[in-house]
Amino acid sequence: MGITDRVILTLYTFLMAVFALVLVLCSLGVISQESILMFISSIPGSWEYAVAGVIFLLASIRLLLAGIGAFGVNSFLLGNPESGKVSISKKAIEDYIADIAQEVYGIYGVKVVAKMEDNNISARINASIEPGINIYETTYEIKNNVKETIKKVVGMDVTDIEVFFKQIKNTNN
Repeated sequence: MGITDRVILTLYTFLMAVFALVLVLCSLGVISQESILMFISSIPGSWEYAVAGVIFLLASIRLLLAGIGAFGVNSFLLGNPESGKVSISKKAIEDYIADIAQEVYGIYGVKVVAKMEDNNISARINASIEPGINIYETTYEIKNNVKETIKKVVGMDVTDIEVFFKQIKNTNN
């Protein structure tokens, strides 16, 4: 999430907190029902409230899209910008991590979601594992292989790796 999204989220959260406070004060009787009705009756025909409503709608859409990753990083910048720009796509990193993980015995059906922040990569690896394979040792091997290979090939640190096994069954079933 970029700085713009963080600022929008902070303002949006503050306004939601104010709204929640007003709601609590109304339910406790601190703010009278008449004052709320007077405020609501002043809304029709007021362009200021329409503009505020449109701004809230746009902020909500922006946060929703940022939350599902629509504005995520699609490529990673590698190396020093003074020596020339080199970038690698997020999809290439994810596919490569999937290939590395799938090289471990007993692992198949690997899917990866990668994120980059502060020149580090974090990855969530979803995979299936065959029965009888030691999950703890296999997870350790996957994490080590991914960290070492990505550091060697791409030159970036993989700081966080989550491994999620969605199935424990034979590959031929």
